[in-house]
Order: sequence, then C-alpha cells, then structure tokens
Amino acid sequence: MKIALAFSGGGVRATVFHLGVLARLAREDLLPKVKILSSVSGGSLAAGLVFARAGFCWPSSRQYLHDVVPQIHSLLTSRDVQRSYVIKSLMFPWRIAQGRAAVLGDELERQWGITGKLADLPIAPEWIVNATCYQTGKNWRFQRDLMGDYQTKYITNPDFRLSHALAASAAVPGLIGPLIVKSRRHQWSEFRDDDWHSIEPKYRRLHLWDGGVYDNLGVEALFKPGDGLREGTDFLIVCDASRPLAAETRASRWRPGYLKASMRLVDVATDQVRSLRARMLIEFFKQNPGSGAYLRLGLKTKSVYARSKIGGQPALTDQEVGQASAIETTLRRLTHEEFSLLFRHGFEVADATMIRHCEQVLNNVPRKHVQFKVA
Repeated sequence: MKIALAFSGGGVRATVFHLGVLARLAREDLLPKVKILSSVSGGSLAAGLVFARAGFCWPSSRQYLHDVVPQIHSLLTSRDVQRSYVIKSLMFPWRIAQGRAAVLGDELERQWGITGKLADLPIAPEWIVNATCYQTGKNWRFQRDLMGDYQTKYITNPDFRLSHALAASAAVPGLIGPLIVKSRRHQWSEFRDDDWHSIEPKYRRLHLWDGGVYDNLGVEALFKPGDGLREGTDFLIVCDASRPLAAETRASRWRPGYLKASMRLVDVATDQVRSLRARMLIEFFKQNPGSGAYLRLGLKTKSVYARSKIGGQPALTDQEVGQASAIETTLRRLTHEEFSLLFRHGFEVADATMIRHCEQVLNNVPRKHVQFKVA
C-alpha cells in the first residue's frame, strides 16, 4: 500500500483532528506507508509540528505515538500563538513589511519550535504545503526543492523558512494578512525543453494567502478527475476538518458590516467548493472500492460502529462530537479537554470509516500492531 494524505484547513481544530487520524494509522504501523502529504492551513501546521518534533524526519509509528504526540500536546495546551501574534503585530508594526503572515511565521518558530527551511525537509515522504497566490488566483505550492505556481513559474531549491511557508498556508483572509514575497530576492525558472531556464519574475511582489481559499481539502495535488490518484500512490486518505457552515441568523436583526458580510460570502463560496470536491472524491471511492477514504469532522461514529460487522465502540457521545465540530477556526491555545476531544474524534472517525469501508484492503497490508491508548 502506498498512502497519500490530504490534510484540510481549520486552524488548531484541524491540526488536532489530523493528529488523531495519524494516531489511528500509527496504531496499525501504517505511517511508513505514507508516500506523499498535501496540506492546507491547519493541516499544514499539523504536518509541520510532526516533522519538527521528529527532527525533520517522518516518524515511525512508535515514535509518533510515544514521543511526538505528547510533545505536541504540551505545546498546543501551553502556548498561545494567536495571542502572541496579535501582540507582536501591535507592538512592532514595522515587522509586517513582509506581511502579517510573516509575524505569524516568527511566532511559529518562537512558540512551537518550527525552525529550519524547506530544504531541511526529508525527501520522503514528499510534502506539499499549499497556499493561494493573490496575483494569479492559483494554487501556490511550497516543497522541499521547489515553490511557485504554473503561471508565476518557480523558484528551484528555495532558501525559504518553513515557518513562513506554513504561515502563508494558514493566512486566513480577515484574520491574518498575507505573506509578501519580494520577487527580486529569488531566482526564477521555467521548465521547458526538458530543462530549467532562468526567467525574469512577472511580479515585483507576490501576496500569498490561506491555501483553503483555493482548495481547502488540499487534494488537487493528489487527485485529478478523469486521471485518478497521483502516480506512485494507490490509497488516498482525505481528512476534512472544515467547520460546518452555520446559518447566519443575526442578519435578520441588524445589517452586518461590509467586512463581516464579505467574509461571510468568502465562507459560503469556500464551503461550496469544498462540498463539490468532497462529492467528487466520494463518488470516485464508491466506483473504485479500496482506493481511499474520506474522513469528515462531525461524523457521529456511534451509528457507523453499529452498522459494522467488525464491531467497535466509540468513546465520544454524539453530543461530544458536536462540541468538537463547534470549536472555532483559531490558533489559540487549547485546553487539555479540547485537545483530547479533537484528538479522540479524529482517531474514531478514521477508525470507524476505515473499518466499515476499507477493512479488506487494510487486512491485506502486512503491518505490526502498535499498542497505544488514546487519552
């Protein structure tokens, strides 16, 4: 089995949900099977924390469960990146010359210890950090040896801080400003005639925003309609920790401000794009059994376990699942209870979905069971 992972956005809610999904894979010693990871926003923060806590390597299943997870739990329940970002933005306004996301990137280094550069990442598994380029309106990708989009073209072997790439991926419009990339500081290239050729940059500055604006599931690099899964992979796990779009009831009582109304429209459009991609993926999985799984925040696993011949028993009640789904999209410090709730929910959604839809495939994969008790 060659696993591709897609981690959606959703702030620290998504970060911890994805960590729970990884724990379910690690319990069956499947982490070594991960060949590529594509992430957005909170999903990028999850992957960044895992790599950073594992010494910029992809951890073994045992290392992840017994070393990486406890370290991340300690960070997310004791450090408030959102608060420190706001304070630094107000106290040192000159630091936003590279955009407000650069301030966030600095705090990811200081608070969470996500240091190093893109070049420090391992060759395997391949990791794609997704952002959105304002100038082109396209999906901008940060990778170990490449960054850019197909219209702007590319920077090969970029000398670029990992924390700033993650901050760009998580730069939610209206909450965090963009990351500003000054083009003249980099060497730009275009691939043609089977080789890279130097070119002049098309823009003086590029503004990079949250990757979720373009694709909040982070699946475009891993799945193409008509083509199927990315070459070199045969099982796609899509982890969708997007918060359900709630009805706006306050508009009937007073007229919302223009900024609030604009953000609401962005949320509506983003939710529609996510829903269309999700339906497309689910239909592909139905037509190609054993090709992947769609793991959705808010799934009430009690009913899924009940329909399964394998059995299983959820730890979370339907009410607790609702509480996990309602946690806002934020970068604030989580309480121990919130971390446990989200982590357990991610674990159970992965467990219930894969037991019901993918057990036959997983049973054919030689693996070593790793003991772990979810907190």
